Amino acid sequence: MFYEGVAFVEEVCSKMSKEEFIEHHKDAFWQDRDEQTREKMLADVYERMTGKTEKKPAKKSNK
Repeated sequence: MFYEGVAFVEEVCSKMSKEEFIEHHKDAFWQDRDEQTREKMLADVYERMTGKTEKKPAKKSNK
């Protein structure tokens, strides 16, 4: 998969957890952007490759 000028090997990357994928790649690509932006971009890449989204459950209100 190509994303923002970077080629990712789907077969290898999809074997990682989302957290492993982000940690492994966040310091390697897009150094002209801040770390939070790079993490969001990598999360997007991972989700597109694997079809997996890890949504956090909504917080319940105590009202």
